[in-house]
Amino acid sequence: MVIGSSPNLSGLKYIALILPLLFTVIYFYHHRPAILAEESTRLRLLPHEPNDFWVEFFARLEAARPHSPPLTFKEKVDALNWVPDFDRARPEIWKPNPKEVSDLSKSHAAFIKTLPEFARHLPYDADTTGIVTTAGKGNFGQVITLLVMTRQSGSKLPIQIVIDSSSVWIDNLCANLVPHYNAACIYLEDIWAHLNPHPPKFDRFQWKFLAMVTSTFQNILFLDADIIIANNPDKIFAPGAEPFQSTGFIAWPDFWVPSGSKYFYQIAGSIPVPQLTDRASSESGMIVLDKARHADTLLLASYYNYHGPTHYMAILSQHGPGEGDKETFLQAAYVLQELAKRPVEHGGYRPPMEWTKLPSAQGQKKGFYDVKKMPKAHGRSANGKWRGMFMKQMDPVEDWRALQQAAKEAKHPAPIDTHSPFLFDSSWLSTVGNLTLKQDQKKMMFFHHNGVKPDFSDVVNSKTGLVEMDEKTGKLLRLWGDPKWIIETTGKDLEKILWLSTMEVWCRLDEDEFDDVCGRMSEIYEAVYAEK
Repeated sequence: MVIGSSPNLSGLKYIALILPLLFTVIYFYHHRPAILAEESTRLRLLPHEPNDFWVEFFARLEAARPHSPPLTFKEKVDALNWVPDFDRARPEIWKPNPKEVSDLSKSHAAFIKTLPEFARHLPYDADTTGIVTTAGKGNFGQVITLLVMTRQSGSKLPIQIVIDSSSVWIDNLCANLVPHYNAACIYLEDIWAHLNPHPPKFDRFQWKFLAMVTSTFQNILFLDADIIIANNPDKIFAPGAEPFQSTGFIAWPDFWVPSGSKYFYQIAGSIPVPQLTDRASSESGMIVLDKARHADTLLLASYYNYHGPTHYMAILSQHGPGEGDKETFLQAAYVLQELAKRPVEHGGYRPPMEWTKLPSAQGQKKGFYDVKKMPKAHGRSANGKWRGMFMKQMDPVEDWRALQQAAKEAKHPAPIDTHSPFLFDSSWLSTVGNLTLKQDQKKMMFFHHNGVKPDFSDVVNSKTGLVEMDEKTGKLLRLWGDPKWIIETTGKDLEKILWLSTMEVWCRLDEDEFDDVCGRMSEIYEAVYAEK
């Protein structure tokens, strides 16, 4: 629906101001679908039955548990912005003794040894593609925004939401609202109910790898729940589209200099320690991964995450900015690429190649691609203060095009041919830091809204930053500022669409506790976005 402009009631100024808001609230209140407050039957999507895989999954992760004690160092790395000519030495905060390194190396090698067989067991439905996210009690409001704005972008990809914690309200939405967006909720607690031993309790930032492993999609676009899609991402997976065609794995950069310990690369098999000029640290809010080509990558990332709180998260970041799962995925891909360059008898790794037999594998290669365009922070200035809103992240198809064009113009050596026609030598990507890429700045694909969370159930809370008033004029301010740049970047007033589309959903939820949310969103929309 479209909310029209205020009616012209000459001489009744107050009524003219209040009637549009009143009509808006009344309309939404009386046009609610049956999203019931009563407890509903949980919609169960059980993708992997029976649970043989999960038994194997946790058994293998436990069998390779590090024997060394959990890391306890307290010093942390400074937050330094990455630039291509960064010339400082890699930080050395963690100073392990030789026994720690030896113990971690042995358990890591033991897990690597299982991967060729283990990777063959990773379940997925062949030739399927979709978006995956994870959410629960603390952030399901963000998922509502993700669902709405994904469809507003024009994306047709199905969506799977892996639930990390539930409630009656979430169950109701999963049963009655979520399917309207070609989406489904997956309850791991149901899938794991009969596992013996029962899986351990996971921290919030560990659910990403679990969601990716759980998903039935072969080709995954994982998105954090606080992502807003600015431009349709479906083209990432179009036939022949690069860089997905040549790699099957795409990662995005963070602002920071990588801060992983040099000892990680010794633990991982004495592989080369990357130069800090090679690439920025990773931002794991968006990940593209083909579970067929990168089953082993995902399982190794799972190993780093499973043992992350005790060991690998600190090793890979040394308490640097954003420590968590952010480095585990790209580093897993890098480790396996480097180990695959050696003979097995010399500590090398032979990756499983069953994926090459799939019909969809024609012309595909396995590697990794890290987007070269650095993220750009966007915020809002109000009353003399600046507040960060989100990170703008580049369309990877455009980034690849710009990189290839820059390499061609500079006559930069192409990637080295490998012995296998199915492998892309991603080490070439560490040699392009001196190239000047000319990406189309209008082709930003994701707004990672990690500054102010896009959960509109919080719109009634003035401290969340969703709403700000100019103290001089008394007027409410737009969330993203001047709409000109929004229209230039996305071709439309995406912020206005964000408010209107999410308002329609919140005003249709048959929950008394959200009546204030509907009223407040309607009030803000009328004051800030409605045509006058």
